[in-house]
Amino acid sequence: MRPRSIYQLITDRFALPNGTTSSCGTAPSGLYCGGTYTGIISELDYIQGMGFDTIWISPVVENIGGMTQYGEAYHGYWTLNPDNLNDHFGTADELKSLSKALHDRGMYLMVDIVINHVAATSSSGFVPNPAYGPFSKHSDYHSFCWVKDYNNQTNVEDCWLGDSEVALPDLNTESQHVIDYWYDWVPKLVSNYSIDALRIDTVKHVDMAFWPGFTQAAGVYSVGEVWNGDAKYVGAYQKEGKVNPLNYPIYDPLVKAFQGSDGSMDDLVSGIAQVKDNFVDPTLSGVFLNNQDNPRFESYTQDTSLRKNAEAYALIGDGIPIVYYGSEAGFNGGNDPDNREPFWPAGYKTDTDMYGFFKSLNAARSAAGAASSSFYTTQMSVSALSDNEILIVKGSLVSVLSNRGSSGSTALVLPSKSTSFPPSAHVVDAVSCDSMTTDQDGDLNLPITNGLPRVLLLAEHQGPKVCPGGTNELSTLESKSILNRNLPGHLPILNFLSLGIIGFILTFW
Repeated sequence: MRPRSIYQLITDRFALPNGTTSSCGTAPSGLYCGGTYTGIISELDYIQGMGFDTIWISPVVENIGGMTQYGEAYHGYWTLNPDNLNDHFGTADELKSLSKALHDRGMYLMVDIVINHVAATSSSGFVPNPAYGPFSKHSDYHSFCWVKDYNNQTNVEDCWLGDSEVALPDLNTESQHVIDYWYDWVPKLVSNYSIDALRIDTVKHVDMAFWPGFTQAAGVYSVGEVWNGDAKYVGAYQKEGKVNPLNYPIYDPLVKAFQGSDGSMDDLVSGIAQVKDNFVDPTLSGVFLNNQDNPRFESYTQDTSLRKNAEAYALIGDGIPIVYYGSEAGFNGGNDPDNREPFWPAGYKTDTDMYGFFKSLNAARSAAGAASSSFYTTQMSVSALSDNEILIVKGSLVSVLSNRGSSGSTALVLPSKSTSFPPSAHVVDAVSCDSMTTDQDGDLNLPITNGLPRVLLLAEHQGPKVCPGGTNELSTLESKSILNRNLPGHLPILNFLSLGIIGFILTFW
């Protein structure tokens, strides 16, 4: 999975089957909107065209029916019977067809799964029954209590999520019956539908001892939701639970760093260091900016440069990048359900700025991986260049992220000791397709224009998909001129005077 790039979608919200319509319109709602597996198949060109080679779909199992205060179970997280499929999304054969269509393209299928709980429209009065399939006995569940204290791990693991409107009865994952069922269920799911990877919901709500046997039984890459900002807490699940975590410890620092020009780059650099210190292997974590649970980053700022810098992070550093559907179409929904918009009104346009942006980033990441077999396992180095810029170096990929915003420009010098660029080397920016040359020491004069990110590769490593239309030549003299305009104090004036004096001497010489 390390070389893979994941596109996350909500099955019900991404694509309708051919010839069908939806009453959902453009506004998110709590109703089923009609997206299906066959709909996804029809739009694989669109996803693959951005460079994504793995799709993450919603949970596939049968959910509770009917209407609740929060709407219907369109998202797939309200399990009823894990032995059955959710027929709103399609049949077993149609899920298999999606898997085959992906594999025929060299793409992977990641499926979301929920192990911690089932769902019910009652709480303390919940009574297990045959509708819950394998979990029809009281002994299959922890006794009723709500999760109220997230600092109490016993409360987190044994009590119930949800509320009195939609309760999530907590499965007794210490029960041998429950353990045996899940350990038998997951390899069958993977085998029946040729699944390549799993995303596991609510991992921290299950006893740690359950997970090693489960992930071993699954036999494929597993990434889990451990929703917590403490890198030590989250890292324990990779070390002890054998579940690669979604990188929630970096989520808050990432959002805060790029919400505005006053965001803290120091906090982001510090957060990255904490992850490196506490994760067994950060390169196997799932890195994201948006998902179905958190407000879209685009709801915090309308500045396109800030959005691009924030979105770029997942694709230029450690971990397996995950991009949430709609990020390429400018979706800006806030909290659930506003962040779960139907996608078809956007029209699957491939000529938008952000569509091309993700295509460029995926191409740069793939080119860096092709240039070195160790790229995906090499951990990045990160340093602050200024209050507004950080330098991220991962193998042959050198990136500068800025939070100056669209109205901000500056110029920087990237020293060769940090980038490992050789002297007089031709360097290409995968985002702008600017072409630059390092000086005789390997240092690079780098202008930051309109606050846009820079994602740099040596020209010899760029491959055919980075800037296929050619590059924009930015000469060393031009970049030095930009640098001089942005140096502090009177240095530009001194440079001008020194050049004049030298010219005067040479004239008379």
